[in-house]
Amino acid sequence: MTTDAHPSRRDFLKTGALLGGGLVIAFVVPGARRFAGAQPAIRARGGAMFAPNAFLRVGSDDSVTVLLAHSEMGQGIWTALPMLIAEELDADWSKIKVEHAPAAPVYGSPVFAGMQITGGSSSTWSEFDRYRQAGATARTLLVQAAAERFGVTPAAIRTENGAAIAGNQSVRYGELADAAAKLRAPKTVPLKDPKDWTIIGKPTRRLDTAEKITGRAQFGIDVQFEGLLTAVVARSPVFGGKVKSFDASRAMAVPGVRKVVQVPTGIAVVADHFWAAKLGRDALEIDWDLGPNANLESTALREAFGRLADFTGAAAPETTETPPVPPWLRDIAATKGAAAVRAGNVARGLDNAAKTVEAEYAVPYLAHAPMEPLNCTVRIGRGKCEVWAGTQFQTLDQQLAAGITGLKPEQVEIHTTFLGGGFGRRANPTSDFVAEAVQVAKAAAAPVKTVWTREDDIRGGYYRSAFVHRARIGLGADGKPAAWQHTLVGQSIMAGTMMEAMMVKDGVDATSVEGVSDSPYLKDLPNHRVDLHSPQTGIPVLWWRSVGHTHTAFVMESRAASDGGGARP
Repeated sequence: MTTDAHPSRRDFLKTGALLGGGLVIAFVVPGARRFAGAQPAIRARGGAMFAPNAFLRVGSDDSVTVLLAHSEMGQGIWTALPMLIAEELDADWSKIKVEHAPAAPVYGSPVFAGMQITGGSSSTWSEFDRYRQAGATARTLLVQAAAERFGVTPAAIRTENGAAIAGNQSVRYGELADAAAKLRAPKTVPLKDPKDWTIIGKPTRRLDTAEKITGRAQFGIDVQFEGLLTAVVARSPVFGGKVKSFDASRAMAVPGVRKVVQVPTGIAVVADHFWAAKLGRDALEIDWDLGPNANLESTALREAFGRLADFTGAAAPETTETPPVPPWLRDIAATKGAAAVRAGNVARGLDNAAKTVEAEYAVPYLAHAPMEPLNCTVRIGRGKCEVWAGTQFQTLDQQLAAGITGLKPEQVEIHTTFLGGGFGRRANPTSDFVAEAVQVAKAAAAPVKTVWTREDDIRGGYYRSAFVHRARIGLGADGKPAAWQHTLVGQSIMAGTMMEAMMVKDGVDATSVEGVSDSPYLKDLPNHRVDLHSPQTGIPVLWWRSVGHTHTAFVMESRAASDGGGARP
């Protein structure tokens, strides 16, 4: 692997932050997927701080601080990514510390077009080489510093447990930090052979356990500082609704309520604490324009999806009915289908089948419902906006906050806290809970923590789409499938997002049909067809943990089991 070892100082010093007692540079490197190269020594209170790249720093106290480009939300990367660095660095595991990295291009994901995002179960495998290289680069420089101190060649140095050793001479990494920081980083560094790994693949104590069981870990909901107010927002009871007018007099009479402000998503009650804000919101009088989705309801949605899935082409409701068919229902009925997979002649295969089985499955809209409800704290100052949030999408948060405040993205500082669960909800295409919090703080002209209640979280939008599946399977004389026709109906989670061009091909959202279109139960059948309808309903949908498999796995395994086991390959 290679590194860009000589970026300009201007590129390196674009942003900075005082963290953990030392000046830590949030490196901005041309090409977000390349490492920051060697840095001059960074002086911290109490000694030297060696930061050979953007992903780690070594303190004079022997500590090794790993900066996570991704967010820890229970999946274990607070431990897994430091293991990669510690392995190549031969670090003392007891000296490892971890921090969430600031929002900066160098921390862009290798698989999401350089955006700093946590999703797709990608954090460990996508960073496997990059984090190991960061550790190997640091070790190379520390070995060189030790060799100069001992008057030997680097080849004579071995490292283990946070120390460089040559014969009977030994020196801790912390003692080498100052000298190593003055050296130039190599363009290439060797990585360990897997047979020599001592940490990767071995049972390892989680680094966040003690913090969480003692309550020291800071989640977004825990953020507190002097002068911070709390807000709760009254949002439309119908998606797409807008405020026509409101009366805040009763809300302002609630003790502790400071302000009531209108924001794009509704009316925010800003108070000294959550309970006052909640009671203030309850006291609001709001007249809503419910908009085009006012008559949208579950039973009609389910029936409309079922008609699209019907192989017989059941007629859509007539527009002359009384009451008139609402526009959203007409739009669903007009949705055109697209073929996800076709092989052979399904109609002929079904006609020639010894037996035909048919079934319909329907699954509902599902909320993400993480343990920690959505929340975000914002403080806007002169030429600066600070955001504290358990977020999965730092790049978009930073960009949207900048647009709302009129600042440049680099003037928006994202403090990523621990996430009390995410499952995709904290990485959505509009950064809704972050953008709303910035709007509230701006309107209130004060630092504000905007908190969603559990009820807000459930009915606030972004769901796993409802789906209807209809499958018709022709069985041969041996009881095994010979033909399979399958139609899915559900909203696309990629349409309208920055990933649509990559994930939606010929009208088919790959995440809607995964687990069916690529099922091993279908691939060897000579005659099979999978079709998809992706209606739009006005209900916001989003990726949800395990994505399409949340519904397709149940359907495919149920069909395979009910067909006497014959569908299994």
